[in-house]
Amino acid sequence: MASVFPPFQFEILAWIALVPLLWVLEGKKPHEAFTLGLVSGLVSFGIIVWWVKISMATYGGLPASLAWLITAVLALYLALYPALFAFFMVRIHAGGTFLTFLMAAPLWVSLELLRAYFMSGFPWALLGYSQYRHLHVIQIADLVGVYGVSFFIVFVNAAIWHFFRFPRKAPYALVVSVSLVAALVWGYGYLRLHEVPIEASGAVRTVGIVQGNVDQSVKWAPRWRRGILEKMARLTKDLRGRFPKDESTAPPLIVWPEAAAPLVYERRASERRYLRQIAKDTNSYLLFGVLGRRDVKQGPKFTNSAYLLSPEGREAGRYDKMHLLPFGEYVPLAKLLFFVKKLVPVIGAFRPGDKPEIFDAAGGKFGVLICFEVIFPRVVRRMQNAQFLVNITNDAWFGETAASEQHLSMVAFRAVEYRMPIIRSANTGISALIEPTGAIRARSPLFEEWIHADVISLKKDGPSVYARVGDIFAYVCAFFSVAAVLLFRSRRSSRMWYDS
Repeated sequence: MASVFPPFQFEILAWIALVPLLWVLEGKKPHEAFTLGLVSGLVSFGIIVWWVKISMATYGGLPASLAWLITAVLALYLALYPALFAFFMVRIHAGGTFLTFLMAAPLWVSLELLRAYFMSGFPWALLGYSQYRHLHVIQIADLVGVYGVSFFIVFVNAAIWHFFRFPRKAPYALVVSVSLVAALVWGYGYLRLHEVPIEASGAVRTVGIVQGNVDQSVKWAPRWRRGILEKMARLTKDLRGRFPKDESTAPPLIVWPEAAAPLVYERRASERRYLRQIAKDTNSYLLFGVLGRRDVKQGPKFTNSAYLLSPEGREAGRYDKMHLLPFGEYVPLAKLLFFVKKLVPVIGAFRPGDKPEIFDAAGGKFGVLICFEVIFPRVVRRMQNAQFLVNITNDAWFGETAASEQHLSMVAFRAVEYRMPIIRSANTGISALIEPTGAIRARSPLFEEWIHADVISLKKDGPSVYARVGDIFAYVCAFFSVAAVLLFRSRRSSRMWYDS
C-alpha cells in the first residue's frame, strides 16, 4: 500500500492494493487475520512515516536509536487499523461472501474515522489521499469528504477480489453495481470540474506568498533572529517590487509561513516595530506566523499564532492554532506520560486556541490554518464561512523527504471539500496555490527561496454539502460496520471464513 503515496507515483495501484490482503484472509482464523493485517500495515506505514525519524533525530535532538524506536511505535500503532480491518472482515464473513464484499468499504472507512479521532487523531495517509492528483475521482469530496474517496477505492478492491475469487456468485450484479458506482463518481467529477470554475468566478484578489527557506537548525537561535527578519523583508519587498506603486493588481495580502518571525511577539518591541514597518513599506496586509502569549489563570502560556498587520502597520487580527501537534506542541496524557518531557525536552507546552478567526481584510474573508491542523476536516469546517483559506506551515522538520508532498496532498482535499482556494506558505516548501477543484496551480521547490503572486477567485456561494453535513457519511459507515460485526458475532462458529 505504501507505493500509492508520495514519494512513489503508483497511485493507480490503490485500486488493487487491498486485493492481496483480502485473498490471503481466506481460511484464516480471526487472530491469524489480525496478524496478517498487522504485518501488512507495519510494512506499509513503516515506509510512509519513516520521516518521523528525521524530524526527531536531525531536528529534535533525539538519539538516532530513540528516534527509530518512536517511529517504529508510530508505525505499529497505525498498523493496528489494517489489522482490525482484517480481523473484522473474517468475522463479517459469517454472513456470506457477498456481505463480505459489501462491508469491506464501510469497515475500512469506519477505522479511518476512528484513527482521525482517537487520542486527538492522526489521519495521515488515509487511502483517499492517494488520489489527490486524479481530479475526476476526488470531486466527490465536496459531498462525502476524503472518506468517500477511500470508500470508493476499497469498494473497487473488494469487487475485484470477489469477482475473481467467487466468479459464480452474482458476477453480473457485481459488474453492474461497480460500473454504476464508477460511472456516477467519474460523471460527477467531470461535471464539477466544469461547474466549479464558473461558480467561483466572482471577485478576484491578488495574493503574495513568501518562502524564506530558513534552516531549522538556526531558526530559533537569538543571534539569527534579526537576520531572518531582514531576509523575509527583502523577499517581501522583492515581491512587492514586481508591481508599480499605483498598480491595482498588486497583492493586498502577503503571506509568510508558520513561525516566520522566530520570536514571542509580545516580548519583542523592536521586532514588532520592524514588522509593522514592512507592512507599511509594502502597503499590503502582512500575515505571518509567530509565537504568541496569552495570560491565563495558570500564568502566561505560549501559543502558535498567526498575526495580521494592516497596510498602516496596525494589528488587524490574531489566530491561535486550535489543534496542537501531540508530542510536538504538547504531551497528551501528561500526568501518565510524565517521562516524555524528560526524554524529549524540545516538546513545548503550548495552549490551544479557543475559536476560529475569520479575518475580514484585503478585500475578502479568510481563515487561517497552521501546519498540522489542516489535515483535520473538522477543524476546517469551523471556518466554512470564509471566502478562501490560508495554510501556513513549517515543513522544514520533514527534511527532504516525501512528508512535505504527503502533507500537500491533504491540503488539496480541503480545497475540494470546502470549495475554497487555499494559499499555502511554507518555510522551506512546499508553498502552493490550490484551486477549489484541488488542482495545484503553482508550487514551490523544496529548500529554495521562493516568492509568488497570483490571482484567486473568492468563494461567492454558500457552504458545500460536505461543509454543512460534515462526516455524516463516515458515521453511517461506522453504524453499519458495528451492526454487521455484532450481528454475526454470535454466528462465528457456524459460517466463519475459515470453515467455508
